[in-house]
Amino acid sequence: MKIETLRILRCPDGCKDELTLHSTQNEEQAEVQTGLLECSRCGNRYPIEHGIARMLPLSLRTQPANSDVEVQCKQSEMQARDDQAGHYDRIWWLNLFSRIEIPATLAMLQIQRDDQVLEAGCGTGRMTPDFASRCRRLIAADYSWQSLLRCRRKVLEKNIRNVDLIQADICHLPLAANSFHRVVSCQVLEHIPTPESRDRAVSELARVSTAGGRIVLSAYQYSIWMRLFNHREGQHDGGIYFYRFTRKEFQRLLSAKMRVKRITGALQYHFLAQCAAFEE
Repeated sequence: MKIETLRILRCPDGCKDELTLHSTQNEEQAEVQTGLLECSRCGNRYPIEHGIARMLPLSLRTQPANSDVEVQCKQSEMQARDDQAGHYDRIWWLNLFSRIEIPATLAMLQIQRDDQVLEAGCGTGRMTPDFASRCRRLIAADYSWQSLLRCRRKVLEKNIRNVDLIQADICHLPLAANSFHRVVSCQVLEHIPTPESRDRAVSELARVSTAGGRIVLSAYQYSIWMRLFNHREGQHDGGIYFYRFTRKEFQRLLSAKMRVKRITGALQYHFLAQCAAFEE
């Protein structure tokens, strides 16, 4: 984790305050592999392990109340993603779809060489190298620890040096406002379990974007094929919640927090939206 990245980290537990780094390493070093971040306001602490800041909010680090459906769904997905991390990159149909999805996403995102980019929901790094190769710095976040470790290995094997990884919840991003020229989140919104939490996620993505910054988001499409099988909402293997959006639903969700410039459903499997953060 680069010192430069640590400066934009914030406490995810409500206060969004700055953090103090506690580390035994030489302060002149440019990166931190092991350490502890402490919130100056609420006192919450977040470890850095293997160069990854573990910035989950307290709600996801403790047992949820029986009535907290959102937290239960998220913790179930975190466990499932951890369990699947070892073989996720070998899913043949996803690799095939990526050959179309990744170029389409890059075309909408239009990353510039000097951009600072956030990838929210990087998983095992299916798209991370493609984003990193086009920008100055990439922050890739996910709440599956095992997926992040796989992503870290992939990045190191490819000798990519401009990526920092964060364990985080998209609904409570531990990042300073107005930090990113480009924000991208692919196939994440459909797994957020309640309308209220989906609203929070979109709000957070808009908050960390610079004014007018480009935001590209995708989510499952409730296409004619899915209607035939009534696959609107449910769970994938392992307890991963999903919800498929109509175009009007997806438009309404995004337009409340950002300016929607274009939505395409040409890929059939999901919608891909090009947006911009509102300018103050």
